[in-house]
Amino acid sequence: MKWLRRVFPRYRDKERELHQASGRVTVSIRRYKDASKEIQEEIRNNGFAEFLIYDRGVNHGGH
Repeated sequence: MKWLRRVFPRYRDKERELHQASGRVTVSIRRYKDASKEIQEEIRNNGFAEFLIYDRGVNHGGH
């Protein structure tokens, strides 16, 4: 792999871009999970959960 980086500088640049993008995705997923947990906790604290209908997005047809 090292020879690829030496021979093809563009490969090195793409590898760096991929690493950065992967890091951004990881951070985004972590933020989403944290926000989701906060929302779920708030719903439980308010006693509102029993009135919610949860839709997991399955069997919608056409999508």
